[in-house]
Amino acid sequence: MDHVESVRIEDEPLLLTPGPVTLSARVKRAMLRDLASGEPAMQETIAWSRRYLLGLCNAQGTHTAIPLVGSGTSGTEAVIGTFVPANGKLLIHTNGVYGDRLVEIARRIRTPYTSFRTAPYTPPTPEQFEAAIAADPGITHVMLVHCETSTGILNPIEPIAAVCRRLGKGLLIDAVASFGAFRLDARTLSFDAVICSANKGLQAPPGLAWIVAKKSALEEAKGNAHSLTLDLWDQNQHLDRTGMFRFTPATHLLLAFAEALREHEEEGGIEGRHARYHRSWRRLVDGMRQMGFRTLLEDAVASPIVATFHEPLDPGYSFKALYEGMKRRGFIIFPGRLAAANTFRIACIGVVTEADIGRALEALAETMGEMGVVGMGRG
Repeated sequence: MDHVESVRIEDEPLLLTPGPVTLSARVKRAMLRDLASGEPAMQETIAWSRRYLLGLCNAQGTHTAIPLVGSGTSGTEAVIGTFVPANGKLLIHTNGVYGDRLVEIARRIRTPYTSFRTAPYTPPTPEQFEAAIAADPGITHVMLVHCETSTGILNPIEPIAAVCRRLGKGLLIDAVASFGAFRLDARTLSFDAVICSANKGLQAPPGLAWIVAKKSALEEAKGNAHSLTLDLWDQNQHLDRTGMFRFTPATHLLLAFAEALREHEEEGGIEGRHARYHRSWRRLVDGMRQMGFRTLLEDAVASPIVATFHEPLDPGYSFKALYEGMKRRGFIIFPGRLAAANTFRIACIGVVTEADIGRALEALAETMGEMGVVGMGRG
């Protein structure tokens, strides 16, 4: 039996989206406590969460964990704005919507950057990064998305990290979707910063971003930040000195986040969570293929976070009818932010089990029958 089998929420649709996710009742209950931001219990909640995240990355001693109030996008903007100096330059890889967002952030905050793109179903190669760096000696930092949830592709971090180490470039990783379900070892990867969001693989409420940052790189970044509220150097030094945020923290979210980390630990940490997600993803992909659907990605490059499927060619099909039919049957699928035309996505994260996916497949088959759709494939 899955660890989360007994913690399902009362009579609510199950979110099959790549964030926010369905939370356990236990995590929700943690938000019912009111604490002032400076109380010892609040400070210990923050300190324990910081220690746990560093442990997940094998980063004790070399790195620090910095929380921010905001979405994962707030975390990515904070990292770009803090780590890339005015005389530096950022190389961004993109093969989807969230890589494109990194480009948009750099452009909007006037961070010097260059970028290159691979197809939505194609991971980049280390040789492409080497070539891009060789073509522009001004590049000081490299950034990419680990799991690009607009398709579900998993981009290869280890060989790219090796290129960055060999060429002396700072590595910034957007792990907003993957953190908590994949191991990102600080000693192996030697990254300058990894960004995660509370509301995905860590299964906490949305509204908190966390950055695991290399201490030496963060110290060199002092004074870089384009923003007061997103200054990671300043936020970190204040936390280390006082145990508190510089500005009013999201106390209820921090309490829930710590409870979600305890659930994560009890499930077996990264390995346990990844295993459950993979079981659910395997059931989903196999079941959809049995119904005639084709996946956008080959299994070898797909993550167990979210799967993307080609839409049916049948003229009776519409995504709106699919969405509404699934919702009536107790499941919410994601309606937007796609990197490939004529596709839709179903995610496997949150307190979702393999049995839940089985029920979702039944609901999807019923909805397709309701639409009168017969032909599932796309040629």
